[in-house]
Amino acid sequence: MPVPVTATLKDIAAARDAFLDENIRVLDPVFRGRYHPRYLRSAGKSAPIYSRKDFELISLPTDFLGLNLYTGYFVRAGRGGRPEKISFPAHYPQADSPWLQHVPQAMFWAARHVTDLYGKRPLYVTENGAGYDEAPNENGEILDLHRREYVRNCLRELHDAIADGIPVKGYFLWSFMDNYEWEDGYQRRFGIVYNDFVSQKRTPKLSAHWYAHVMKENRLV
Repeated sequence: MPVPVTATLKDIAAARDAFLDENIRVLDPVFRGRYHPRYLRSAGKSAPIYSRKDFELISLPTDFLGLNLYTGYFVRAGRGGRPEKISFPAHYPQADSPWLQHVPQAMFWAARHVTDLYGKRPLYVTENGAGYDEAPNENGEILDLHRREYVRNCLRELHDAIADGIPVKGYFLWSFMDNYEWEDGYQRRFGIVYNDFVSQKRTPKLSAHWYAHVMKENRLV
């Protein structure tokens, strides 16, 4: 998810352009009933084969747009205003999943980009979280402050989006308990409840106790 490195008009435009490159193949058919010429040019011989009638079904009205958001990358306006992706430095914070850099700003900018491009429609963050290789300490606790901080920062970014008038209607944390992850297997844990895969004993992590307060009070705590 492209995030402008500065909240200036030129960097925002560059990030939005990068968002289009990554998402018009899906979002334009759903919300505009077409494949964008820009996408068809980039796809070349791999462009989809379709008929106009296909879009009668593809572009039926939707109740909401769901976004799975975990990470992002930073973009600035390069030569001619074209998007220039900025590489992460060696010690940029990330989860134990090597693809999951901590970019909570992606929450705000994903909601902002899609609203600017496709108009106001109900948005739900259908997945968000972080994977770590973690085990209980000597007292049997899992003090996952890294996960709590990341999720809390993501929720703060969503609050900023709502304050800007973006219709974010809901958020789903991934995941309730540790499970098999399609890329990371059993080693990497995304849950806020620790699952001993042998005994099946479940232990709420620090993040679970914190998130229980968030849900109960419907605010950041």
